[in-house]
Amino acid sequence: MIIFFYGENDFKINQKVQELQNKFIKEVDSSGNNIFKFEGEKIKLEEISGQIGSGSLFCNKKMIIISDLIKNKQKNILNNISEYISKNKVEDSNDIFIFTEKNIKNKGAKGLLKITGERESPLNKEEKDFYNILTKQKFSQEFKTFNQTELTDFIKKEFNNYGLKIDNKETQLLLALSGDNTWNIYTEIKKIAHFKLSQQPDNKINSQDIEKMGSGIFTENIFNFTDAISAKNIKSALKILEEQYSAGSEPDYIVSMLLRQFKILLQIRELLDLNFNSQRILANLKLHPFVINKGINQAKNFEIKKIKKIINELARIEKINRQGQTNIKANINLLISSL
Repeated sequence: MIIFFYGENDFKINQKVQELQNKFIKEVDSSGNNIFKFEGEKIKLEEISGQIGSGSLFCNKKMIIISDLIKNKQKNILNNISEYISKNKVEDSNDIFIFTEKNIKNKGAKGLLKITGERESPLNKEEKDFYNILTKQKFSQEFKTFNQTELTDFIKKEFNNYGLKIDNKETQLLLALSGDNTWNIYTEIKKIAHFKLSQQPDNKINSQDIEKMGSGIFTENIFNFTDAISAKNIKSALKILEEQYSAGSEPDYIVSMLLRQFKILLQIRELLDLNFNSQRILANLKLHPFVINKGINQAKNFEIKKIKKIINELARIEKINRQGQTNIKANINLLISSL
């Protein structure tokens, strides 16, 4: 059997793969020893072929999970794997092969695009052929990024899993403070839910709960940070970051939040240069008024060129961190010191 999950929503893809793993452990192999995971960026054809036909003394079925094969730079690797899948009828195998591609998205009229850092580019022929083979499988699904309605529903559902309720007003506050990164939102929901359940005054999330447990969210600190950057107050900017680390924020989380903030500032700065007022900016960007009002004051302190420089460097740090090639905290500090 072949299962193919792809798209920009890596949270949903990870969640779906985890569900299948849990089901496999529950129904097939309680030890989990017959679940094998491979990074597609580094895998060789021999590793895939080696899993086919190699049985186990205790289990007649395996689960093989291969992620992000499209990143693999080996010559003809995708053609070779595509040919191997077809020739050996892997889809009819008793084993479960799960392929995930978090760097491909379907742009409708624009066709298929590959996401590399901040860039989007069309798939080449080899990549398209590989994609086409997998999407023809019976179990193939695209996971698109959540829109605002879906994010709202996601937040309510996650709180409901804890037996808690949250109204639209508080949901919008959480979105305004944590951004649209599903991983960030999920982390904050867990923190807020555990705090609420420990207090047990009621089962309804209020704004105080969100603000009190928002230590991992920048809130006012991110604006203090950008103020410090615009004033070239490096000492103050580094101090704010250290406070975030001390509060339990992970460096990769901080990078994603900074990247989001400066992207918002860039959008606002561009609209300000077109003489948009606050109401037109609010209508155009469809962000929470709290974010827009703060952002307008912030954006006025930056030149577009400087914002773009910061965004490019943060994107680079985020990319090499995902590849496990960097000390992300040190790179953030170097970026700040160079501004």
